[in-house]
Order: sequence, then structure tokens, then C-alpha cells
Amino acid sequence: MLDAHGDDARPLAGGQSLVAMMNLRLARPSVLVDLNAVDELFGIRLDGEVLHIGAMTRQASILASTLVDQRAPLVSLALKHVGHFQTRSRGTIGGSLAHADPSAELALAMVTLGAKLRLQSVDNERVVDAREFFVDAMTTVVGSGEIVSEVMIPVESGAAIVAFREYSRREGDFAIVSAAAHKSQSEDTLLVGVGGVGAVPRFCRQLSIALSKAQFDADVAAELVRSELEQIEAISDLNADGAYRRHVASQFLLEVIREVLE
Repeated sequence: MLDAHGDDARPLAGGQSLVAMMNLRLARPSVLVDLNAVDELFGIRLDGEVLHIGAMTRQASILASTLVDQRAPLVSLALKHVGHFQTRSRGTIGGSLAHADPSAELALAMVTLGAKLRLQSVDNERVVDAREFFVDAMTTVVGSGEIVSEVMIPVESGAAIVAFREYSRREGDFAIVSAAAHKSQSEDTLLVGVGGVGAVPRFCRQLSIALSKAQFDADVAAELVRSELEQIEAISDLNADGAYRRHVASQFLLEVIREVLE
């Protein structure tokens, strides 16, 4: 149906983003294709060192999953900041990622962890790195007739230390700025990401490489954070200007890095 109707159609997942945009007349698709009866798009399973989550899996189900909490704890931690109980009971992981809000917590978690997304259409199937999936605010690489069908998160056998920070005006609101860190104990690697500063969540590659095998040094970390944030074209809107977002992000990044390293 998506293939037949082309750009006039939109897939409907949990409806927590698309329906709100339709209410405001920001989105006016001619055709809605409901994905809720497609059983193959639901579920959580572990295959070796990869955690597979179907795109239609509810955020509440992921948050309640012991498997996710044990093997991908950053996802569980980020999900606690996503909306409210009511919205998480309907909202899906695939819908949130495809919506591509610059401040989305799940998007930041996937970019930080280096997850991959499976995209499917009538004629094709491809796998895209989460760090290449987001193009701009509300814009992804998903093409006409494609849907996100699965999210694949690399996991480890050992425990991981994770940290997440978010600033929003009220609990459950969109994050104005957020930061995440994941420290692998088995591989001694550090993954750091920041959201809400630019149009897309950013994996802080320089920070991750420079601090992976280092003891926490506040001065060194602060300089690396400053350098990383200078490379982001910060957005300004009614909630905060670019300078303020950078300031909050620098504090959050230092906090999550300190937390996982110490």
C-alpha cells in the first residue's frame, strides 16, 4: 500500500508523533497505512551479541524487558525520560526513530550505541547505521515506500556502566538538551553522545576515543567537550538559544563522562 500510494501515504505506528502533527495540520497525508496488525514487526530477541527489537515494539514493553535492561541498559535509562506512562504504552521504537525529533531520547541512545536499523520496501531491504540514519530535523534516510522494520543494538557479555542526563521544562516534555555515556567493562571502551544541541543527535567520536582508556581529568575532559561542541551548528528556538544549549550540553557531557569513568 505504501508503494502504491507513494508520497501521499504515511505509515501509522503508535501515533504519538504523527497524530499530534496531524492535529496541528503540520502533516496531512492522504492515506494512512496502519502497521499495528503486522505481527512480524513486534518483539525483542537476542541473537549472539546483537539485540533485535521489532520496530512496532511498544516503548513500555522495552522498558519492562529484563533482557533490554541487562544487555542494553542505556536504552532502558533513556526510555524513562520518554513521555509518560500513557504515551509509552502506545509509542513504538520505530515510530520514535523515524519521526527524528532532534531531542528524541531513543535517537540519542541509538546513535551513542552505534545501533543499526533495518529498512524494508516492496523491492528492497537495507541496513543503515543509526549514526547515518538522521539527516536533519524530522528528516531521515527512509525513502518513499520504506519502513523501519527492526532495530539492532550491539551488546556485550559483560556489564556496562551507563549515564544519561536531560533538561526539559517539565517531566515528560521534549528534552531541550540531553547527554548519554556508555562504558564497556569487558572491552574498556567509552561511547558518548549528545542530543538537542544540533538538528540531529551526535556521537561524540573524539571524546569517546580520547577518554576510553583514561582516568577522568576534569580539565582535559572539559577541553575535549568544548572542542566537540564547537563542531555542532547549535539550533536556537523558543526554548533556548544555541549558546545556552552548548553551555548545558557541556555540563551534562562532563557529568555523564565522570559518572561512567569513576
